Amino acid sequence: MSERTVVFRAGPQSEASESVAERLRAGGVEIVEQQPNMLLVAGARQAISKALGDAGGWKLTAETTTPPPKTREKILKPPVR
Repeated sequence: MSERTVVFRAGPQSEASESVAERLRAGGVEIVEQQPNMLLVAGARQAISKALGDAGGWKLTAETTTPPPKTREKILKPPVR
């Protein structure tokens, strides 16, 4: 499986997300999910950087995941008999 990277808008004067997405697709990068200010892409970080080029106001970071909290109740001490 290839690495997943988040490409996000870092400033208010950034290029439009559609043009950045087009640039990434043209560079052979797979876009997994697209939102107005952020793109989740799959591929090598170096290839993504190269495809992104000099897109103003966009930055890269590695995808991070957080597991859901454990909601099952635990018994703190056994019942007294």
